[in-house]
Amino acid sequence: MIFSDMNTVSGSPKVHPPNGTRFYTFQEFAALTKELNACREQLLEKEEEISELKAERNNTRLLLEHLECLVSRHERSLRMTVVKRQAQSPSGVSSEVEVLKALKSLFEHHKALDEKVRERLRVSLERVSALEEELAAANQEIVALREQNVHIQRKMASSEGSTESEHLEGMEPGQKVHEKRLSNGSIDSTDETSQIVELQELLEKQNYEMAQMKERLAALSSRVGEVEQEAETARKDLIKTEEMNTKYQRDIREVSDSRHFQSLLPECCL
Repeated sequence: MIFSDMNTVSGSPKVHPPNGTRFYTFQEFAALTKELNACREQLLEKEEEISELKAERNNTRLLLEHLECLVSRHERSLRMTVVKRQAQSPSGVSSEVEVLKALKSLFEHHKALDEKVRERLRVSLERVSALEEELAAANQEIVALREQNVHIQRKMASSEGSTESEHLEGMEPGQKVHEKRLSNGSIDSTDETSQIVELQELLEKQNYEMAQMKERLAALSSRVGEVEQEAETARKDLIKTEEMNTKYQRDIREVSDSRHFQSLLPECCL
C-alpha cells in the first residue's frame, strides 16, 4: 500500500491505494455524517409538509363538495343575488368574488331569519302560557258556577214543591184551608197570604238569579271556546314555527360550516 503526502489544501492526510480508491480521514467522515443527518431532517420536514398539503387538499375537496351541495340547494337565491350584484358592480369583477359575496349575503339573510323565528317562537310560547293560565281560571270559574247552579235549582225545586203542596191543600174540598183558627172559629188567612207572597218573591228572586247565572255561564262558555280556539291556533303556530326554526337552524349550520371556506374560495376557483 502506498501512502501519499500531506494535502496542503485540506490539511488531512489521505491514503491512495494502487487501484485509485480514495480513503477519507475521521474528520471528513464526521462531516459527511453530519451532512447526512441534516439531509434526513430536511427530508422529514418535507414529508411532514407533503402530508399537510395532502390533508389540506382533502379538506379543500370536502369543502368544495359541501359548497356544491349548498349552492345547489340555494341555487336560485344565489343566482338572483349574483345577477343583482353584477348589475350593480362595475365590469371586470370575477364571478368567484360575486359567489363569495352571495354566500355572505345568504348567511346574513339566514341569520336574520333565525333571529326573527326565535323571537316569534318566544312570543308564541308566552302567548300559549298566558292562554293556558286563562283557560285554567275559566274552567275553575265554570265549575264554581255549575255548583251554584245546581244549588239554586235544588232550592227552586224545593220551594216550588212546598208552594204547590200548600196550594193543593188549600184547594181540596172538604179540608180546611189553614189549621190555625181564631177564637170565634173563623180562619186566619193573613199568615197564609203572607207566606205565599214571600214564597213568590223568593221564587222570582231565584229565577232572576238563575237567569243571570245562565247568562254568565253562557258568556263564560263562549269565552272558553274562544280561548281554546286561540290556544289551538297558538299551538299550531308553535309547531309550524318550530319546524321552520329547525329548517333554518340546519341551513345556518351549513352556512356556518362554509364560512371558513370563504377565504379559500378564490384560490380554489382559479
